[in-house]
Amino acid sequence: MTVNSDNLIEALRNEMQEYGGLLSLFNDQQAAILERKPDRVVAMQEAIMRQVNAINECRKLREQTARSIAEQVGQKPDCTVRALIESCADVVRPLLHALLDEVNQLILRTRRRAQQNQMLLARSIEVSQQILQRINPEAVTKTYSRGGRINLSRGAAGSRCLARS
Repeated sequence: MTVNSDNLIEALRNEMQEYGGLLSLFNDQQAAILERKPDRVVAMQEAIMRQVNAINECRKLREQTARSIAEQVGQKPDCTVRALIESCADVVRPLLHALLDEVNQLILRTRRRAQQNQMLLARSIEVSQQILQRINPEAVTKTYSRGGRINLSRGAAGSRCLARS
């Protein structure tokens, strides 16, 4: 039995478009990080969160569409989209495979870029803290927590900044 795959094609296209948008935002965020523009980094984070919400809506729609098709062909509701493609007409199968592969590739690229940006931000913070510690070593105490995280606290010596008169 073949099913009408138009809704699945549309859902995959929408999801692909939204992941492409998220990848673009991560690329812009990385540029802002490298250009040392903190205001732009914060603004990008807000846009990224909106885009993630849009992706979640697209994913829900795709999952709902897949469950509907699974019901039509007598498959389990939690079967994979790839398994459902075989229930679609021969003519649209290559398109569905290509769309699904592209969505999966975009997911991988997006995750990789998000991890890169997270590492860049962490490294930027670490370098800034090292600079501040070199400028005023008594002002910062660096210790490690039981979990191995670095804890920075203000030292007892106080600040070496000059008071304005």
